[in-house]
Amino acid sequence: MRKHPRQNAPFSLLGAPEETKLSNGIPVIFQHYDGPVAASYWWVKTGSADESPAEAGFAHFLEHMLFKDAAAKETGRASSGKTARTIEGLGGDINAYTGFDQTVYHVTCAAHHWEKVLDAFGSMAAPQRFLRQDFEREREVILEELKKNEDSPGRQLFQNLFALTYRKHPYGRPVIGTLKSLKNAGVRDLEAFYRRNYVSAKMGIVLVGPFAGNGSRQKALLKVLERRFGSAVLASRPAPGGVRPVEPAIRDKAAFKVVSFDVKTPSIGISFRVPELQHPDIPALDLLAGILGMGELSRVYQRLFYQTSLATEVSGGLYVPGDSGMLYAQAELDSIEKAQPALETLLGECRRLREEGPTREELSRVIVNAESERLYATQTADGMAGRLGFTRFVLGDLGFDEKYLAQLRAVDAESVREVARKYFDHRRLSGIVLMPKDSASAYDVNESVELSSRILDSQVESLLAPRTRAPAVKKTSLPIEMITLNSGAKVAFFSRPDSQVFSVHTSMLGGVRSEVSHPVENQEKDWGTSNLMALTWTKGTSSKTGKEISALVEGHAAGMEGFSGRNSVGLQMTGLARDWELLSGLFQEVLVDCSFPEEEIEHSRRVAEDSLRSIDDHSAQLCSRLFLETLFEHHPYGKTVHGSLESVPGIDGDKIRAFHRAWLRPEHLVVSVSGAVPRQKLETWLLNLDRTISDFATSHSPQTTAPRTLPDEPVLKGPRWVERRLGREQVHLLVGGLGTRVTAEDRHAIRLMQTILGGQSGRLFIELREKKSLAYSVAPLSFEGIERGYVGTYIATAPEKQEQAVAGIRAVLEKLAERGPTAGEMKRAKEFFLGRRAMDLQGDSAIAAHFGLELLYGIPYFTEAKVAERISRIHAEDIKRVCRNYLVRPHMVTSTVG
Repeated sequence: MRKHPRQNAPFSLLGAPEETKLSNGIPVIFQHYDGPVAASYWWVKTGSADESPAEAGFAHFLEHMLFKDAAAKETGRASSGKTARTIEGLGGDINAYTGFDQTVYHVTCAAHHWEKVLDAFGSMAAPQRFLRQDFEREREVILEELKKNEDSPGRQLFQNLFALTYRKHPYGRPVIGTLKSLKNAGVRDLEAFYRRNYVSAKMGIVLVGPFAGNGSRQKALLKVLERRFGSAVLASRPAPGGVRPVEPAIRDKAAFKVVSFDVKTPSIGISFRVPELQHPDIPALDLLAGILGMGELSRVYQRLFYQTSLATEVSGGLYVPGDSGMLYAQAELDSIEKAQPALETLLGECRRLREEGPTREELSRVIVNAESERLYATQTADGMAGRLGFTRFVLGDLGFDEKYLAQLRAVDAESVREVARKYFDHRRLSGIVLMPKDSASAYDVNESVELSSRILDSQVESLLAPRTRAPAVKKTSLPIEMITLNSGAKVAFFSRPDSQVFSVHTSMLGGVRSEVSHPVENQEKDWGTSNLMALTWTKGTSSKTGKEISALVEGHAAGMEGFSGRNSVGLQMTGLARDWELLSGLFQEVLVDCSFPEEEIEHSRRVAEDSLRSIDDHSAQLCSRLFLETLFEHHPYGKTVHGSLESVPGIDGDKIRAFHRAWLRPEHLVVSVSGAVPRQKLETWLLNLDRTISDFATSHSPQTTAPRTLPDEPVLKGPRWVERRLGREQVHLLVGGLGTRVTAEDRHAIRLMQTILGGQSGRLFIELREKKSLAYSVAPLSFEGIERGYVGTYIATAPEKQEQAVAGIRAVLEKLAERGPTAGEMKRAKEFFLGRRAMDLQGDSAIAAHFGLELLYGIPYFTEAKVAERISRIHAEDIKRVCRNYLVRPHMVTSTVG
């Protein structure tokens, strides 16, 4: 099977080709080529697709027979190879190939022998009758060729793929024919096929070589052509009629087949049926095929060979003969266990292209390759002749390449994405799995059919190596993919192609909860380490100073900072999408290779100490700290994240690095990325990150660890009060108790309860501010922890109104717990909650942080539709219940500062 050259090799730089005709109408194309070599191509528009089933292999058979001596039948002597011998004697090289739609005979020679070689070559065109002896000999040769093909795993893979792709169209039959058709063939049958198809109307000639400026050589060559190919030899005859069967592009489902073969390792091949070459979708499909399977930078090569090691060889492309074609990919594997994962990954890449489209870099790469192939084609006379023959005699347009290249350049990412959506359809898909004989029976093709339907069904989101999936929801703007890296690190990716920004957020269990419960030294001395780590994280690596890092970040209008809290620590960055490669590399370096220089830690200590001292200056902060210390007598949630004025001065670089080594473990790491990050670039970065953190974890033994769970704070056995009198104008009150966990089922009801209580239309505001003027600021508060957090109500009021304010809070809560919210309140609260959520999750930074932390804490991902559905299932009775169980019945802590 001969694959046609790509459609991108115009020759305008060498002068436009010239076309003339012989006396019988056979077109002749002349193309000047300023070199010492000449090429002559005789194009016959007859191939295996013109055969009936009984004639299978005849076009190829004829290719062999025409190399016999033309006069063999008349002389009765078997061919002696005179034609080839003459040509080779003049330093020429003659050959031929047969395809689905054409048979092409060609000869290349030194330009100064061109006329002589062309004359010998032209003798093949004389109408022939085949000597039986030559016929039988050549049949045996072809049968041996057939056996050779049948022993080739690659040929068998693709022959079976063609047969499965084209069930009705003759492209599904092997060009060489079948054992049955070849053995049943007779001389008269072959001659009949020859007379029917080798007619002037189906022929064309291309000559490429050096021509004299006065046209004398063209005239001499044309004279040879007329003598050998003109009407005196080949009478003017029309092409025979006939209609080829049409292959349906869409079927009910994908078709897969297992082929048992004498191999030790399997291979897979897939194809998607695509239209004919002059269809307007072809330029975009050509680029799509290049992005998917062209070269080592293609998606399937990167994914299957480099990133997953599922394949030892990967390739793909677009094959479009005269009629409908196919976009294909194939992979050779090193174990049978990899067959299904490789197929899943391959189809996943198709799905991703369908969803995301290509990057600008990918488009540029394949277009540049298309343009460069034009130059390669002009380097040889054969390259030009083959291409000109295809454009003229298959496409009917010598100017096709210039037009096509312009069409390629006009294709944008959305156009490629659109054709991917249209053609990467499981109903267009065919697949072959070539398996070792002893393993073939174990492979279930039905699983492949189901897999392709699941991945490529238009109603299903992509499945590229995900560990969890969310259902597709039209209204959500947050398509998510969850991926687990080889090291165990988890990744959440939100593709937002329309964003000009990216945000990457890495988090791990840590923070005050871990540093106090699992200290390196002891809990009192280690308290505040995570805060200093966050403050100093970006202040230096082994190769960059903090100033150099800042220059890179700020110089690209980006931001990068560490963070710490009660449950986690991490690093986050936001930047322009165009700077992803530079900034993501810097981010990885800072994440893992951070040095925590002592001079920078000293600066961070001052910041931390200042924050601690300022707490007493802010009544609300002090009220909150006292509340937490009083509520959480045992759990680390009772401690502020800043540490203490006693602990912070003793925290040095060694201690911070010890906690960094303990917490930056792959099994604890979550990476969340949101924005316009090309998927292939993201994967490259993730693979590098995966290796880096794995190496880091292997080379550093942690002195402690981050706990997954701790005991909950014991339930209060009685009410507690804490008070700090400072003689200030206002009294700050916080009344509350133990709350819920981030993974608890009742968290959504509590959040909705807080919405009913809060805001300017909430009960606390209306009752305590609007009706009783007890406060300017009043609001519900809550914190959901890995273990039980807190829930309560905050109010700032005049000292003389303190008791009335506490009583007012109690009355509002008891009423809600007893009577529940009204229908209007429920509707308002649900709408407000969902609207606020949508607003909060608009930016890439918020998206990455929110869902990254949820993944870290083990919270299942919910689409926005799923969140809305869960909120819709909360009823007034649920609000009554959580209000009663969390805010009314339990003993409360009352913190007062003023």
